Amino acid sequence: MAYDVNLSGMTLKNAIITAAGPWAGNAEGIQRCIDAGAAAVITETICLEERQRISPRLFMKDQQLFNTMLYSNLHLEEWERVLDRIDRKDAKIICSIWGTSASEMAYLGKKLENMGADALEISLSAPIGSRNKLIGYHSPDTEDFIRALVDTVDIPVMAKLSYESASSPYFIKELENAGVSAFSAIDALKGLLGVDLEKKRVLMPTYGGYTGTNIRPVSLAMTAMLRQYSRLPVISSGGVLHFEHVLEFLMLGATAVQLASVIQLYGYDIIYSIIASVENWMASHGYKSIDDIRGAALASLRPFEDIVPRTLVATNSKPCTRTDCTLCKQSCLKEAITRNDNGEIVADTSRCDGCGLCVERCPDQSIRLSWR
Repeated sequence: MAYDVNLSGMTLKNAIITAAGPWAGNAEGIQRCIDAGAAAVITETICLEERQRISPRLFMKDQQLFNTMLYSNLHLEEWERVLDRIDRKDAKIICSIWGTSASEMAYLGKKLENMGADALEISLSAPIGSRNKLIGYHSPDTEDFIRALVDTVDIPVMAKLSYESASSPYFIKELENAGVSAFSAIDALKGLLGVDLEKKRVLMPTYGGYTGTNIRPVSLAMTAMLRQYSRLPVISSGGVLHFEHVLEFLMLGATAVQLASVIQLYGYDIIYSIIASVENWMASHGYKSIDDIRGAALASLRPFEDIVPRTLVATNSKPCTRTDCTLCKQSCLKEAITRNDNGEIVADTSRCDGCGLCVERCPDQSIRLSWR
């Protein structure tokens, strides 16, 4: 069963795109993404000149992943040789680009179009380094800068958004007016790994791009917001580690979903695994098309002001006598969770104000919210 999608006039064989990153920084990496089944591969961000990289540049603690990478370390002529070596099969090549001026962006875009790029992704912002403030922030020059590229090429131009820019309907409107055909959201967040308290120094030499599963809630929110105030397709990115995450983004209205840190952590084979799992889930639930689920969850998302307060309290759904877990009790500042003479965890409805944290933290689902 085919689960293809249409993105800005391009037919993608599935909804999985590999994001710009080191896994797509040379011909071998791009080829491995394609061979693993990705419908499209976005290259590392390409500039006119090669950029030197610092080492180390990847930092991790628990599920927190940071990087200090900005651009490709290949110059434009080398990228021509890279693209010539790739067996594209039925995948699309999307080139991530950045220029320091409107004319440079237009020149770079046209060159890459002539090299065979199927689409372009403008890297508007980065959590580290610098970008052109003319388009990184609200400015009357924004539309002129983007339009210089859009008017020069005949292939789709997508905009990769930071959290800040994705949050602004006004900035999104500027980009729409400039002619971009889709949005990628979100880029990494600016972050630091932490501080060595004994040495009194940071654990990484500069700010890094914070990625991985912990930014997924932010990216989910940005996907929903973009779908609510923009007519353009959204390619979601941020914290996708499992096939269920892909389905979440699709149900919030994404046209496609980018894989990024998961490739860095688990290798290229994870691409095939996620694609196969998404398609197996779709088939097992009787869905014949991605359109059957796209945006299905948006109707349940309401503005805070529209939510009618309900008088709910925590009650026991089943007896709990665990002594190795007191998460519910620790969570309750109202002291509504206690232990009775039989050693059972019980909820005191007279004290409970229905916040629901005990229900969320209970590993056994022994507590639920009920009408008072």
